[in-house]
Amino acid sequence: MTGRAAALVARQGAVLDEACSCRFVREATDGTLSDGDFARYLLVEEAFVLTAARVLGRVVWESPTWASLLPHAASLDNLVTDQREYFAGLRDRWPLADEDAARTAERATVLSDVVLAQVATGGRPAAVTGMLAAETMYARWCTTAAGVPPDVASRRHPDLQAWIDLHTGHAFLAQVAALRDDVDAVDPADVRDEDLDRWFGSVLRAEVAFHDAVHG
Repeated sequence: MTGRAAALVARQGAVLDEACSCRFVREATDGTLSDGDFARYLLVEEAFVLTAARVLGRVVWESPTWASLLPHAASLDNLVTDQREYFAGLRDRWPLADEDAARTAERATVLSDVVLAQVATGGRPAAVTGMLAAETMYARWCTTAAGVPPDVASRRHPDLQAWIDLHTGHAFLAQVAALRDDVDAVDPADVRDEDLDRWFGSVLRAEVAFHDAVHG
């Protein structure tokens, strides 16, 4: 794989490795994530899916052609249907006390804050770069989690397994590919590699803090 996106991912390999080895990812992968931590994760991840939908809405708005618009419109549809319905179906099964929910949500706002601030100043290039960081992380760790031996995978709650499955399917992987294509198409005369690195790395560092927030 060649292009600006591949080069960016390679340059940011160390921080991507860090994000993919945070405690939440390790425990979700090996089936040791506690029920409380998973409940807190569902709360904050649903909130970030809303942020992601807003960001992709901006990407769609600023896409000047059908070719550049359609992949992101499909991704936005996935967020507001499959992913939103996933969370809606689980709310009653994974309740949190109000104080716990408020405390966790406050700690986890870092990811949305970083992503939205970057998009506000950097526009569409910052949006696709930041989302590429988040979705590359998820494609990597969920693919790894999907490949563990059956005796390890069987330790996971089925609701967690369903979330992992959503991030190894065709719709999600097509979304990651569309983001890569968009970053490849960013004109170096308009956006420097340093800008791509800053946006991508900042989101991944925020991902670590976001996922750490779920541990009570």
